[in-house]
Order: sequence, then structure tokens, then C-alpha cells
Amino acid sequence: MKTKYTNMSPLDIRIAMLRAGVGQAALARELNISRTAVYLVIEGKSTSHRVREKIAEAIDMDIRRIWPATYLIYGGPRKRGRPVALDGRRAA
Repeated sequence: MKTKYTNMSPLDIRIAMLRAGVGQAALARELNISRTAVYLVIEGKSTSHRVREKIAEAIDMDIRRIWPATYLIYGGPRKRGRPVALDGRRAA
């Protein structure tokens, strides 16, 4: 049986941030990035390992629990560059 991992919804992430007393603007200031960048990561429209780590730290939750599809299936964020085929060779 296949196990399907689903990421936390953006609403759940925001609720966890509110409970922890952390806002998106505060995270953006700490990371020296725009508030929009934090918003896009929470919405899943952009990826940033650094921002995801900061969110997980702020809400005191394991990053693999928030984004299991990325960190449990792929073992972490994908690297930039040419994609790698499943057999380990470079894709053409």
C-alpha cells in the first residue's frame, strides 16, 4: 500500500504561527527578505529551505511534519540544475 504524504495547509501553518506569537513580517525581518517571500513559501508557490527551517523553528515543529512531501519522500529540498533521473543518471 502506498503512503501518501500531504503537506500542512497554509491555513494550518498560519494558525500555528499565530499560536506561537510569530508573524510573517517578523520572520521576514529576521531573514532579511520580503514579507512576500515568506507568504509565497507558506502558500507553497515558492520553495526556500532557509525560510522553511525558520518557520519550523518559530512554531517549534519538525520541518518533516510541515512539509513531508519534500523532506520525507525526496530527503530534502531539490538542488538547482539539471534534474537527475531515477536511476542516478543525468536527464537529457
